[in-house]
Amino acid sequence: LRVQPGQEMTLFDGQGGVAEGAIVAVSKTAVEVEIAKRWTVPKPAIEIDLIQAVPKPERWELVLQKAVELGATAIRPILTRHTEFKPNPKKQERWSKIVLNAAQQCEVRWLPRLHGLEKLEAVLPTLAGYDLVLVGSLYEGTKRFRDVAMQDKRRIALLIGPEGDFSREEVAAMVEAGAVAVSFGDRILRTETAAIFGLSVLAYERL
Repeated sequence: LRVQPGQEMTLFDGQGGVAEGAIVAVSKTAVEVEIAKRWTVPKPAIEIDLIQAVPKPERWELVLQKAVELGATAIRPILTRHTEFKPNPKKQERWSKIVLNAAQQCEVRWLPRLHGLEKLEAVLPTLAGYDLVLVGSLYEGTKRFRDVAMQDKRRIALLIGPEGDFSREEVAAMVEAGAVAVSFGDRILRTETAAIFGLSVLAYERL
């Protein structure tokens, strides 16, 4: 709606391909761009997957935006015992648009993969494929985030529970599957804050 012929644009394909060019024609159905330069941005050396129980819509949309900004390479929404979200296929399309818009806004050249909604039980067997799995927990027996060795970990998963937290049995099942239960401090964080906090720590460690 706003672009005009002659305007310069940066384009990306979500898989590392980037191009610069100028608009030569605009119609109701298409924008034609003459490419002047193109290059490829390397894939992130460290993968960080956010696996999160879906909270209320406005909170989940915030998580999606911030996960993209903070460098999550995949986002896996899950259903847990205390999750109140009711599956709705139409929501997946909206979530995809939010991820795309966030990537455009902060110039993320590798679009995070947004998985379909899964039950926690279906995710547990996949945890073995990560070098490090962290699960935020309010129960006893956790480690401090900063005490977890993250060096040389190339594929990391961060599990965040719902507004009512994971159940004890769910945390135990994740730990049995190889996860490390971690504490985010003395305060109880909202689910969206916990996701942002955890991804921020991982992003810092990756710098």
